[in-house]
Formats: sequence, C-alpha cells, structure tokens
Amino acid sequence: MAKTTDKQPRMRAAKILDRVFFERAYSHMALNEAFRKHPLEEVDARFITEVVYGTIKRLNTIDDVLGRVMKNPLRKTDRRVKTILRMSVYQLLFMDRVPERAAIHEGVELAKAWGRGGLKGFVNGVLRNVARQGLPDYPSITDPVKSIALSTSHPEWLVRKWVHAYGETETLAMCEANVKRAYTTLRVNRLQTDRSALQANLETDGVKTTPGTLASDSLIVTEGQAMHSERFEKGAFSFQDESSMLVTYALDPQPRMHVLDACAAPGGKAAHIAERMEDDGEVLANDIHAHKEALIAEQAERLGLESITTQTGDAVELAANVEAEAYDRVLVDAPCSGLGVLRAKPDIKWQTDPKEIETLRALQLNILEAAAQALKPGGILVYSTCTVMPEENEDVIAAFLKNNASFDLDDTLDERLGLKTERGQRLIFPQQYDSDGFFIAAMKKRGGRI
Repeated sequence: MAKTTDKQPRMRAAKILDRVFFERAYSHMALNEAFRKHPLEEVDARFITEVVYGTIKRLNTIDDVLGRVMKNPLRKTDRRVKTILRMSVYQLLFMDRVPERAAIHEGVELAKAWGRGGLKGFVNGVLRNVARQGLPDYPSITDPVKSIALSTSHPEWLVRKWVHAYGETETLAMCEANVKRAYTTLRVNRLQTDRSALQANLETDGVKTTPGTLASDSLIVTEGQAMHSERFEKGAFSFQDESSMLVTYALDPQPRMHVLDACAAPGGKAAHIAERMEDDGEVLANDIHAHKEALIAEQAERLGLESITTQTGDAVELAANVEAEAYDRVLVDAPCSGLGVLRAKPDIKWQTDPKEIETLRALQLNILEAAAQALKPGGILVYSTCTVMPEENEDVIAAFLKNNASFDLDDTLDERLGLKTERGQRLIFPQQYDSDGFFIAAMKKRGGRI
C-alpha cells in the first residue's frame, strides 16, 4: 500500500476531523474550505466526506467501543491518535466497502505520517481488538434511552427529551434517520427554467437527479457534483432542502406584495420568496450580521433577482426599524438549535448545550413579537425553525398567541403545503420524507383583506 502523505484522502479527513473535535470548527465549513483549497477527484471527495461526517455522526458509539478495549480513558489519549482511532473505528465498523486489513493498516500508516510513529503499535493493537470484538449489542440494553443513544449515536440528554415528547418508537426512527447520508437537494429558479428542463440540462453536465416529493421546485441529486455545473453560477438553481422550501409555500407570496424576511441570512428563503413572486414586488431581507448582508446580496445577484433589498439590524428591534403594518407577508425563520438538520450538520448534536434551548426560546418569542408588528391586517405571518424541539416550536407559538389576540393559526396551511397540519402548524420529522426536520406555523392577522 502507498505511503500516507498530506495529499492522501485519509490524512485530509484526519486534519478536518481534528479541527472539528478540538477547535470546534463546523464540519460542513471545514470540508468546503478544504475542498476549495485543494480540489480532489470526485471519488476522493466522496470518501473524505463520508469519513468526516460518518465519524462525527457515530462519535459517542465509537468512543464507547474504544473505551471497551483501551486500558486508559480515551480522554487522556494524544489528540492526533484519538482522531486516528475514531476515524479508523468508523471505517472498521460502519464502512462495509473498506476491508478490515486496510482500515487497520491505514490507521497505523496515518500515525506514522502524522508524527505519531512511536505510537503505531498502540494504534495497531487497539484497532485489532476493535475488529475482533465488533459492534456491541446495543439494542439489547434494557434502558431505552441508553440503548437508542448508543445504537444510533446521539447524546442521552437529547434522546431523553425526544422520548418524553414523541415516545420511543418515533424517537428511534428519527435517530436512525439522522445517521443516514443527507441528500443534496436543488431548488429550481423558476424565473430561468423549469424542473424538467433543468433536470435534462444537468444530465448533460454529468449530474443525475430525480424530482423531489415534498416541493415542486426541488430536484434530488443522485449522481455527480451539481456545484461544479456552470448552471449554478448562472443562477438556474440553488441548494436548499425540501423541508426548507415548504416555508415559502406556507408564506404564499404573490406578485406586487411587500414581504419581510426578519432573519434572512444566508438568503435562501428570501430568494425563493422573490422567485415565487416572479421578482415583482419587494422582499426586505433583514439580518443581524453585517457581513451576512453581502451574502444575501450576492445570492440575489447570482439568481438575477432585483426585488430583494437588504438591511442590517437586530430582529428583536424590528419594530423600531421597519414601518408598522406595512407588509403583506412576514417570515420569521428563527435562530434555533438546528437539531432537525443532524444528517447534514452532525456536530450540532455534540456541541449543543441543553441549557441553551430555553435561552433560544425566549429569543425566538421576542423576535416573533417584534416582527409581527410589521404585518398588515389580513396578512400572513410564518414562523419556522430547523429543529424538532417542542420548546422552540409549539411552545413559542402558544406563548405568542396568548400574548397577541389579533392573530389566529391559519387552518388553510394544509392546502399550501399539500400536507396535513395541526391547525396551521406542521412538524416534519427527518424520517418521514428523507428531508430535514422542520417546523412551520402560519398565522393570520385579523382584519383587512389581501
């Protein structure tokens, strides 16, 4: 086998994982940065992506396996060796196409190449013990929370919350979905093309797709790298999950309307709104971060959209920064824990502090209260998150409605989503449609006509 070097996939994967584990880098950003700096063959990029995401997704299970074969605690192990062991165990136990001998050999070679040659015997011994013992029988654990947590690789506190909210069966299904590979989903720019035409054009670029099932503007990539297609740069499509697209359907923007997107960065939903409005009207995209205002503007320019204007401001203070009752539609895609998008961003489940969720709930309610003041009587207010935590979803809506008697849940949301809702609210679990976990609520403000 070839000697491991900085240019080889396993070394690159190890360095990305090292940043995620010990520098709290975001996995998707670290991967994108690495691929931009050093472009790779598609087969190598796929391998690195699977090893990085897979190791993070299965982290607590991998650490439990290692803890069963190591004399000393894993936390006391050298940083680089810890990363090598984790990614090697992932390949041994969860990547069927990697032969056992290759996973062990490459782990040892990686230790030598990464300045830990003196520990190659230790790495070899640990990995051989893991290979002999295999994956423990976690489903047989009698404590359902611990069993689900280790068999599906989730923190126990999170599993416990979900079991309390949704029961063991739904929680197990959701956790199993979270460790599956995330699909790449495209949103068709309907101002430039339609779904069938884009699908045909992408195929000539070597990108195969299939129509999505949730959103009529969606295509699911089944083969190839859509990012490399010049049609992306020309604005024929954007990258967006199907569940996220449903937010704009819930909002139901129409041409010549005035729409406020209160928490707009990076601009995907604002762009989708403008596309659905046929770029006729006004979309005010607000975000608290000044540097993200440029991202929204860049996206609008790439897509050829002229109806989007941007501003920087704290959404909690929107009442002071936008005109009251001036907008036909208001969207609050609130900052949240992100615990519905664990397939694509698995590091979230390990980095989230459960105490932060209550803090987020207060912030979400404050933003919703402020943004609602900008809505015209008769208008539609949509609240959405990419989390499946009741505290950030149904609880926020209940508190808002209790404080704002002029708003009612919109029971016509079913018609716009094409899905059954609970009186204007819909929670989408990741296992239902192979999409992100998402919450969407639509409310109407009494009075007026639109």
